[in-house]
Amino acid sequence: MLLRTQRPRVLTLYGVFAISVGGFHLARFLEGLFPFVPDGPLVGRIFLGITLGAGALLPSTALSFFLEFLNFSPRAARYGRRASLFSVLLGLTVGATPLAEMLWARVAVSVWVLLALSFSVSLVLARMRTSDSRIDRLRLLYLAVGAAAVVVFSCLDFLGRFDIAFPTLGPIVSTLYLFFLSQTLLRLRLMDLHELLGKIASQAVLAAILAVVFVVLTAWVERNASLYLFNTVVAAFVMLILLEPLTDWVEERVVAIFFRQRFAFLESARQLQRRTANVIDAPELAALLLDGLNETRRVTHCSIYLLAEDRPGFRLLDSRGPVPALFVDQGTARALVSRTERAQLLETVERRIAEIRGQPLEARKSRDELRRLNDVRAAMQQMKAGITVPLMGNDRVLGFLNLWDERVPEAFASDEIALILELADRVATVIENSKLYDKMRERDRLAALGEMAAGLAHEIRNPLGAIKGAAQFLDPKHLPHEEGEFVEVIVEEVNRLNGVVTAFLDYSRPLKQTFGPTDLQEVVTRTLKLIVNDVPKTVTIKEELSDSLPRVDADAEQLKQVLINLVQNAMQAMGDKPGEIVIRTSRPERFGDFRAPEQVELQVSDNGPGIPADQQLNIFVPFFTTKQKGTGLGLAICQRIVKNHGGTISVQSKVGEGSMFTIRLPALAEELATTETPPMDGTPMPSVPAPPVVQKENKLSRRDRKKQKAG
Repeated sequence: MLLRTQRPRVLTLYGVFAISVGGFHLARFLEGLFPFVPDGPLVGRIFLGITLGAGALLPSTALSFFLEFLNFSPRAARYGRRASLFSVLLGLTVGATPLAEMLWARVAVSVWVLLALSFSVSLVLARMRTSDSRIDRLRLLYLAVGAAAVVVFSCLDFLGRFDIAFPTLGPIVSTLYLFFLSQTLLRLRLMDLHELLGKIASQAVLAAILAVVFVVLTAWVERNASLYLFNTVVAAFVMLILLEPLTDWVEERVVAIFFRQRFAFLESARQLQRRTANVIDAPELAALLLDGLNETRRVTHCSIYLLAEDRPGFRLLDSRGPVPALFVDQGTARALVSRTERAQLLETVERRIAEIRGQPLEARKSRDELRRLNDVRAAMQQMKAGITVPLMGNDRVLGFLNLWDERVPEAFASDEIALILELADRVATVIENSKLYDKMRERDRLAALGEMAAGLAHEIRNPLGAIKGAAQFLDPKHLPHEEGEFVEVIVEEVNRLNGVVTAFLDYSRPLKQTFGPTDLQEVVTRTLKLIVNDVPKTVTIKEELSDSLPRVDADAEQLKQVLINLVQNAMQAMGDKPGEIVIRTSRPERFGDFRAPEQVELQVSDNGPGIPADQQLNIFVPFFTTKQKGTGLGLAICQRIVKNHGGTISVQSKVGEGSMFTIRLPALAEELATTETPPMDGTPMPSVPAPPVVQKENKLSRRDRKKQKAG
């Protein structure tokens, strides 16, 4: 305790108290080696005086510690210091004078020490009765019972002076109590104290079992020296062999007997690990895991968040109990990721916040830590989490697993938290495997489409060519009005069917890509020049291009294809109604994978009719279309191109307000002037001023279009 840096006053007083207890028992031990005898050796008289002085020092250090630890008023502390001073003076007076040789004086000192220590125990009980927290009352009850046990067993040690046979247990009980008290000061978690008590009980049972093994193998050969030595070695080997399995068995039995709810939770968690071993689908795993945790009756809230692809942040995958926030943005979630802590506990965060607020906020470090802790608490409250574990895969954050039991402040012990971390690792592994499985399915589907496309190219296009040739040979201009229209319909539908086959072939065949450093803004400018003549008079196209945008490693022609497709879809969605299309480039903030390279963002938004929510999930699925003459492959091809560039494409839309398609591509590392790596400990990134935006309006008159076309 005394070696801890920046220790509070209570730890210093605890160290002094522990030293005084150790000094008292050491003095009693030396007094037993050199007992006091009237007119005997002087050394016995010296150790008797030291024992009396060390004993009288105990109430002083005990009162000072408990008054500080229990946070009593300054007035009570003042009375306690007076009593402590009287105790010290009494011990020194008796121990250093001939009064030490008087039995009545020694009895008076012993009675005073007993009463003063009993008063310290009563202070703990008084604070327990006035505490509003059930957790604090239980913790203080443990401390009061332990202190009373120390006083009782230390008093029983004096029975040996009256020739009453009784084992000396005072030093052992004192040592255990001091250790338990130190854990109370350092951990402050009742569940950890429960675990500590369980370990003490299991170690005691284990020691008793091993002692029985040793006694059985050695006691009956005590008189035979050679056989005794041999059996001692055998007993040592037997104990070493039994130690590990016996330790696990004893700890399991102790937890099962004394902590039944904890034992049931651990068993349920282990069963969940076994049941989820062969699950590959992330939603199926989430349902299985959350149902299993909810059935333990140890959680009131549990949820899983996964990294969203449509915008920076994390989206709720599944939950049990009251529904938490459906989406947590990047800035809120960033605080939950730390280099030093695998999990965040709400009670630990709140306790640390209270400690910092009780200290002067002069140091910048304290202010920064308080700001970070407030962000962590806000994020956990938004997720309804008492413990949140980031789901890590390949050094990036895939999501979060959250548990909470709002009925108790400290719901999970250390071994339970360790098992929750293992479950989180399992979830992260399944998510990674699920993504790989989806890629394999996509690859197999494309391979099957490629085989089908090879046959369709000949089996469909040849008859289509014959039909179209025959229809054109009829020459609709020389046919009666109605028959001519039918022939034109045939030619038109043949052309549309040929376009479907062409799109199908384009989607199924491998992409031929030529990557290189590409300026995304130049791609936008050139693409708009290509399609400007096809823009209806009712539609306005605006550019909002960010300056100093880093280049990307891409195929410029394929990016043009993606942009043309998105702009044409927007124009078709707006139809003949007036509308506006905005093409915007920017450098978005990183999210999820906080150590990933920077990205470049391209947005195509419109104020058209929007896309219904039930259709947004399927717009990138091949052959899904809402158009009367659409192939359903345009957006699927766009998604495929963007993914082959290592990027993502997503949509945000609201019926009646329009749609926005967002493309994110990784920027070239050498193009970045500075590389900001956001900290993993949750500290916020410094704000960067937004780059200036250049706006252009591409709405040309009919005369300008004719001039441009003629030019």
